[in-house]
Amino acid sequence: MEIGSWIWIFAVCTFSASAQTWEESMQKIYSTDCWNYGKNRSIFEAPGVQNFNDCGRWNRRGTAPWVVYLEKDYGDKVEGVLVSDTTIISYSWLFLYDAYKEGKEIKIYAGKCEDENDGQKCYWKIGLLQNKKLLNVKKVELKHGRFFSETIYVWQIEKLDLTPNLQPACLWNWDNRNDQHEHFYSYGRWPDGRQKVDFLPEQRCYSEDQIEKRECDLYGNTICTLPIDVSERSHCLFIEREERFYLRAVGFDYSSSAVSWLDLLPFLNEITSASVDLASMPKIPKTKSKKDFGPNQSFANCGRRSGERQRKREAGKALPLVTNGRNAVRGQHPWHASLSMETDTGREADSCGATLISKKVLVTAAHCLFDEDGSSLNASHVDVTLGMHNRSNLQEKRQKFTAASLVIHPGYNHSTWEFKDDIALVILAEEVNFNDFVRPICLWNDDYDLNKIAKKSVMVVGWGYTLDHEQSEILQKAKLKVVSYEDCFKSNSMFFSKFLRPTENFCAGIPKAQTGVCLGDSGGGLTFYDRGVSRRHVLRGVVSMGLMRKFSEDFRTCNPKFYALYTDVTNYMDWIVQNSPDINV
Repeated sequence: MEIGSWIWIFAVCTFSASAQTWEESMQKIYSTDCWNYGKNRSIFEAPGVQNFNDCGRWNRRGTAPWVVYLEKDYGDKVEGVLVSDTTIISYSWLFLYDAYKEGKEIKIYAGKCEDENDGQKCYWKIGLLQNKKLLNVKKVELKHGRFFSETIYVWQIEKLDLTPNLQPACLWNWDNRNDQHEHFYSYGRWPDGRQKVDFLPEQRCYSEDQIEKRECDLYGNTICTLPIDVSERSHCLFIEREERFYLRAVGFDYSSSAVSWLDLLPFLNEITSASVDLASMPKIPKTKSKKDFGPNQSFANCGRRSGERQRKREAGKALPLVTNGRNAVRGQHPWHASLSMETDTGREADSCGATLISKKVLVTAAHCLFDEDGSSLNASHVDVTLGMHNRSNLQEKRQKFTAASLVIHPGYNHSTWEFKDDIALVILAEEVNFNDFVRPICLWNDDYDLNKIAKKSVMVVGWGYTLDHEQSEILQKAKLKVVSYEDCFKSNSMFFSKFLRPTENFCAGIPKAQTGVCLGDSGGGLTFYDRGVSRRHVLRGVVSMGLMRKFSEDFRTCNPKFYALYTDVTNYMDWIVQNSPDINV
């Protein structure tokens, strides 16, 4: 087909690129060379969509149960697809979005019509939902090609009572490697029917010998099929697999020889983010190359307790913090430090943890170094205590310092409360004195792949609050399990689709035993004992954040029934080394 015939219908041109770039994109190339131009149809990985439970079921009788129509005034109806009991997806049609924003009534047709002869209550055998309202709508701009974008609208509605005639479709959650073998279907404004359409290799979509480079570029995000019955056309393309129906593509332009559809697969993260009850697994980027500190590790004699001698296990009642942890033995975690802050509202004693990695540097969470009003603290207002075990025992031999400088990761933005790049360094003016109770831990010096330690035991310690919201006096320890990104996401897809950032952070905990971390443990280290050649304790994570629960009318606290998130120090190793004056490189 001639791509130029559908560009202005199917895509919106943006002129953000330079004139030279646009001019280059208009150059003609032979259609047969489109693949050689380097814009072959992209291979997209499965997005890990957490679909609505039991979506995509249909007995193939009557109209497809996910077909929805939104109406502004009589006659102005827009097709949509129900993808959960509160979410509709529609394609383009800015007029309907504007009408909703102007406060005009939008009618919803979905499910079986009880009176097909009543034109006020029925449209193509689909019934008017008289008591259901639209609650919100979000525009999602999809960039496909260098100069083109398209708009999807995600509508939130009041919860529907699902029936055999009112069921959501699934969003596609496989890759696109087998497209040419899939069965594609289009459902539209015809009752009791569907159209089966066959996949076409993109080369067969061209009807001209030469096309523009920008036209070739678009095919990385489109699906080409044989033509459909234009008189009964739909704006949605579905795939049937394993007795479920999946929404795969929307919008199209057609010619006598082919139809082009915008593939939703590469954009599902953006679409589900706009929904209140759908989520996608965050993409897992390539793991960074390991920074090798060599056999001497990141600091001389790091990661070893004094003599590594066996100590008599200190009996301790199981406490709900470090939730469901136990009393630590003094000297067992000589790299753990307490941070106390001077804020506008007074002194906050032992409000965060930190981990000593050299004679002058500690690693902590960035969010620990901000005041309640959102302003970053002055270094002179941050006190560091090392060698402490029992907060109430003032006879303990401790080392206390005032921070000389605070280095907060430049990517952290406290105002958004997204906890992205939640890591910081506390730099001391004086060197600490190493002894049985104060020693540095090693920075991670092994493969960075999280799967290498998934399901393995790690250690976390802290003086954080208990589930009764009482701060622990004696340092608590708990063994936790690291879990894969996928298992973390599946445990609470809506929460972790927003806050899990693979390679930047990861999940750990034992939710079944309600074992984890809580308020006051932030900034502390998640450590791993390398039982291999080095036999050292190494730092892998920093306590960052987790799901909260209501403790009282005006207070929320941690919820150990869910995994917590830890900043992954391996992602920030270069930054840590560059900002630490005494780390081995």
